[in-house]
Amino acid sequence: MSIVVTKLRIFFIIFILLFFLTGCTRENEEIIPATYVNFFIRLNDPQFIDLNAIGNSVIVTSKYDGRNSAGYDFNGVIIYRSSQDDFYAFDCTCTYQVEKSIAVEIENSMIVAECPKCGSKYVLPNLAFPTENSLSKYPLRQYKTLFDGMTIHVYN
Repeated sequence: MSIVVTKLRIFFIIFILLFFLTGCTRENEEIIPATYVNFFIRLNDPQFIDLNAIGNSVIVTSKYDGRNSAGYDFNGVIIYRSSQDDFYAFDCTCTYQVEKSIAVEIENSMIVAECPKCGSKYVLPNLAFPTENSLSKYPLRQYKTLFDGMTIHVYN
């Protein structure tokens, strides 16, 4: 019996070590440097009227709330409405050649953001991951959102 107990202990020790070693790696490498973002938008504000429909998006810039709504290098923040109660926020900075600090633009479909320089396309409903044929291999930086039924809080 003691051999079985010893083997179980060894198994659990190895399992715990592997759990902690793999748990410390980052799944999505953050390409865009961390930038302070903290602002609120109201859905009844005329400049955000597009967000009243599911599947639409808008870009918020520093013109709205100064540095708090500017994103990395003042490129702006995309707000995308994925469902009745869920909103996503992404930094507008293209993740291909970040040092060039190019802001993506929303296509007419409102669910794809495209870099005007490299042509990388980011699918907003897919957590802003780039399409297969994009030069960029990393998603847009995501910010946290809270929605209370009328106001969206975007922050990190």
